[in-house]
Amino acid sequence: MAAILALSPVCNTPVSLGQTMDVQRGVALFRRACIGCHDGGGNIIQPGATLFAKDLQRNGVEGEDEIYHLTYYGRGRMPGFGENCTPRGQCTFGPRLQEEEIKLLAKFVKLQADQGWPNIETNEDSTT
Repeated sequence: MAAILALSPVCNTPVSLGQTMDVQRGVALFRRACIGCHDGGGNIIQPGATLFAKDLQRNGVEGEDEIYHLTYYGRGRMPGFGENCTPRGQCTFGPRLQEEEIKLLAKFVKLQADQGWPNIETNEDSTT
């Protein structure tokens, strides 16, 4: 348990309650929209397009803005999740995310990528 907590971005990165809440919301959004393909930062569909920093950089996705754009509009096999994503064939058939949710998700993914995708634990995990 101590190792999980030591590696958790919830323990290492946030310096305020607001940042901790953003991380918690980021975890929840990631679990809802991304974990099916990107569990642990990997990619079960396209192994060279993981969410690890080296793959993001190699694929021209280095900052939060690029992660936001990719999440909103999609690219290649990755569907877009934005409310106004076009063209329709590139967008998810599932629920769309609001702009603020995608911004928070991009921030969370960047944080995790910068830390090498450490294990994450949420308040939900400790109560279940």
